[in-house]
Amino acid sequence: MQNNRLSKWTIVFLVIICGWYGKNLDTWGKNTIIQNDVISYYAYLPATFIFHDLSFDFINDLPEDFEGTIWVQTAPNGKSILRMTMGMSILWIPFFLLAHLVAHLLGVSTLGYSWPYSLSIFVAALFYMAVGLYYLRKILLRYFSDVVAAITLALVILATNLMYYVITEPGMTHVYNFSLITAFVWFSVKWIEKPTVKYTLVLGFLAGLITLIRPVNVLVLVFPAFIGIASWRDFKDRLTVHWKKIVLAGFIAFLVFVPQMVYWKLQTGQFVFNSYMDQGKFFFLKPHILNGLFSYRKGWLVYTPVMALAFVGLIWMKRKAGELLIPVILFTLVNIYVVFSWWCWWYGGSFGSRPMIDMYGIMALPLAVLIEKLWERKNWVKDIMITVLIALILLSQFQMSQYRTSLLHWDSMTKEAYWGIFGKKQWPEGYDRMIKAPDYDKALRGEKEYN
Repeated sequence: MQNNRLSKWTIVFLVIICGWYGKNLDTWGKNTIIQNDVISYYAYLPATFIFHDLSFDFINDLPEDFEGTIWVQTAPNGKSILRMTMGMSILWIPFFLLAHLVAHLLGVSTLGYSWPYSLSIFVAALFYMAVGLYYLRKILLRYFSDVVAAITLALVILATNLMYYVITEPGMTHVYNFSLITAFVWFSVKWIEKPTVKYTLVLGFLAGLITLIRPVNVLVLVFPAFIGIASWRDFKDRLTVHWKKIVLAGFIAFLVFVPQMVYWKLQTGQFVFNSYMDQGKFFFLKPHILNGLFSYRKGWLVYTPVMALAFVGLIWMKRKAGELLIPVILFTLVNIYVVFSWWCWWYGGSFGSRPMIDMYGIMALPLAVLIEKLWERKNWVKDIMITVLIALILLSQFQMSQYRTSLLHWDSMTKEAYWGIFGKKQWPEGYDRMIKAPDYDKALRGEKEYN
């Protein structure tokens, strides 16, 4: 382990950097964490532990100086219902309870929306980022050197939009999904090596949480299903030999869903309910894959170009981590198709393509393949690689600062606007004419969201 210290200290460095950066931004002091989607992810906690009312009737009797916002929808039966599932609230429970204690001790509002509660979400984001990096490091060291692992870990945070969703919007799901999915991949590898009941229970629990937070991420099941599979016969043999453990894992995943199903039943009369209602449309026959990957509005590879290198690394992945090649390719392709089939393929206001953050622990593998291949070449090749990677980090960090000031627009970027602000900190003349807002109503009907 002494030879693997660099990657270990890289994680410590990244946590410290994000903690320091987040402290300076002070989003909890400005009360900007429990905003937008986070309002619905979080509302289960104060409703359960403070107001003891998941029907949300209490929102009609809140004091005038109430600091928070609570959004509810009306279910078909007329009762109030939260749009988001409770997966995030489950992850936040220990942090919320600690914040509630601190609020009592400090004499600030204990209704769930004062600064200790917001701070607890930021601390949770740092914690789950560290957990995700911990398991990613374990995966990387299985196949790569300590230096390659350290570089890859740094790139996953510093050269992507993941860092933004730790330090600026830590209540969004993405760092948590990154952490859970990365851990799931690690335990999938361990389960294939030694399919014990312990690993089976862990996989079932993680699969339940991952799916509860974001149902389309159920696709991670391709890892325990296809790791090391070379033929259809191998796949059938795995099902035949381990079907009891697969059923056990499925039962544990179901148990994770039970609280949500009970809540839906109480509020809607149905154990399974589409809480997104009219907003939950997917157009699988008209996916926006090219836009999702390459558009200036929100193209994943435009705003996170380091991930383009990961696709190149897939070429050589079979020789370095061949057992993972098939599940990585399957997950990547199907996830891209599903994510960009949603009616709002740009996912509202976001820095880059935020749903793709969930799979960064997976994409880190082919990225590490490419880094190692170039690292082993002549010094001038290594120097070029280092220069390019530093440039990608600087680009990501600069654009993150542009996004925080709205110079990089949250949903209305165009080619003209992108190059008009490239490398700038001030709005260029005529900026308002450069951007073009999407038509959300058209997109919801499956039409082009702009002319």
